[in-house]
Amino acid sequence: MAYRETMENNGMEAGRAKNQIPYCTVVLVALNVILFLIGLILPKAGEWMESEGCFSVVYLLYEHSGFYRLITAAFLHADVEHLLNNMLLLYCCGDVVERCLGKVRFLILYFGSAIFGNLLSAAYELSTGSFYESIGASGAVFGLTGALLFLVIVKKGAAAGISLKRAVFAVVLSLYAGFGSAYVNNAAHVGGLLSGFLLGFLLSIIPPVFRKKGFSHEKRRLYFL
Repeated sequence: MAYRETMENNGMEAGRAKNQIPYCTVVLVALNVILFLIGLILPKAGEWMESEGCFSVVYLLYEHSGFYRLITAAFLHADVEHLLNNMLLLYCCGDVVERCLGKVRFLILYFGSAIFGNLLSAAYELSTGSFYESIGASGAVFGLTGALLFLVIVKKGAAAGISLKRAVFAVVLSLYAGFGSAYVNNAAHVGGLLSGFLLGFLLSIIPPVFRKKGFSHEKRRLYFL
């Protein structure tokens, strides 16, 4: 009962946010584009960002401060096509997901998916003994795709205009495109997708009343019944 009531409340919030600008999504796109342009205009700066910001399990094992790469790698891209593909998906999915979840939960979802996507990539590297460096926002973007899939399945009213068939087709097409290339970190894609679906569920059941000042303990207890 508590889960259903919370989902309905969040759906109402999404309706009120329908006409709002997805600021977090826009800022994330802008940051990715700006960093890419800096690397393009200043090659040495680009080389430094790539060497210091790329991700590999090797850095987690042998660099005490290497954990920051779980995030920084998600803001770097190899070329224009890589950037455009990720930013297009980021904006299209982020626009819907941010309106449904709200800014704070959207950011938790985005960065959480980036981290878990890279962690699964690290696990894959260890299991295969094949180590490589990777960059790109794909893990985080696939996290948004996974969350969108969850919203379409469970919260149909919150993702109006997107059918389950369209959402599944988009996921399958994105995964297929990745597996068709030898230079794509598919482990990060799958990790981001799965974590996004799970985080979409967890973040959707957070009651909106928690984020309002003066919420009553009675309401809080009701949620946990």
